[in-house]
Amino acid sequence: MFSIRFIFINAALSALLLAGSAAAVSKPKPVDETAKLAEAASPMKADALVKLYAGRTWKWKTGGGFLSAEASNSWFVPADWKRFAAWSRQGRRWSYGEGSWFATNDGKLCLHALWTDEDWRSSARTCFLHREKDGVIYQKRSVGGRWYVFSHNPAEVTDEARKLIAGDRVSQELARMKTTRR
Repeated sequence: MFSIRFIFINAALSALLLAGSAAAVSKPKPVDETAKLAEAASPMKADALVKLYAGRTWKWKTGGGFLSAEASNSWFVPADWKRFAAWSRQGRRWSYGEGSWFATNDGKLCLHALWTDEDWRSSARTCFLHREKDGVIYQKRSVGGRWYVFSHNPAEVTDEARKLIAGDRVSQELARMKTTRR
């Protein structure tokens, strides 16, 4: 038999759980104004994305990726795909990626690379969606991302687009990592 204390504790916990669930259901979702603005903007065209990214290094906290203006010279990728190279380091862990990138007329930029570190190799594709309205560019990861302002009009110091730096700032460190792996 169950004790009276056990029954009361279960009843109290059930009431708390039900009240919590009801409160969670009744809370309205916060309105994401940036998402609303991005949805009202137009997808960027492939040529605009190529102009924005080609020949630039996208600096990251832990490394960077170079999006070449040159076509990828691999026989197994479409002619309009361009060469992509990247590296990343977190503490003593490092990895580098080599592959290609492409842009589409529905605002998508995709980076496809074979990532390598001292222990493994893995292929990965990461895509970003871009929309533009009145000179403001919105960006998000295509899977699981949230819209944010990539570039304001006029530009702001905190814009992610300011991390796109002209030239190849990746290949030298990538070559060093490759020799370390051997």
